[in-house]
Amino acid sequence: MRYFIHFVFGILLIQAPFAESIEASIFETEGQQSRYTQLIENIRCPVCQGQSIGGSNSGLAKDLREKVREMILDGQSDPQIYSYMVERYGDFVVYKPPVNTKTYLLWFAPLFILILSLIFLFRSTKRNKEKTVNVSNDLERAKKLLK
Repeated sequence: MRYFIHFVFGILLIQAPFAESIEASIFETEGQQSRYTQLIENIRCPVCQGQSIGGSNSGLAKDLREKVREMILDGQSDPQIYSYMVERYGDFVVYKPPVNTKTYLLWFAPLFILILSLIFLFRSTKRNKEKTVNVSNDLERAKKLLK
């Protein structure tokens, strides 16, 4: 029994560092709360890079959530908040980067690859049709020679 108590106590001590406190963000209206939720899900964590600041537990993400909360309470609009984050952390911080000279390749490369793929597809099918026509002509000539 004594070992069981030591085991349970050890498990409880191991879990303590992993416990996170729940953030309680207080807003004046329900609209501000929904804006906050939408904004923190649309801003990428610069540390984690695969998560939004809403889903990340890094210290920077917590600071950014607090900054977004302050900016909402100060009455700033969503574009102002996004531009603040982009100025500070670059275009990478938003999941939908703006179209500018730095991001042309990001936005238009899929379209360019699609067009090249379609051109390649049409050319290859055209060549296959020419080959089948040539093969049928060769078969007809061979049949004539065998008669």
